[in-house]
Amino acid sequence: MMVNKAMKKRSEVLGQSAPAPRVTRAAAVLLAAALSVPVFLLLTLADWLLF
Repeated sequence: MMVNKAMKKRSEVLGQSAPAPRVTRAAAVLLAAALSVPVFLLLTLADWLLF
């Protein structure tokens, strides 16, 4: 199953049709920060140890 197809599918909640989930800008910023901070620390540590 394609991810995009599953994200566009509407679901039923208590008999009501719920809108499909969407990624917000806040979620994108949090995900970017959560990925970039550990990578920055790892690369800084590698630079400090090796060079």
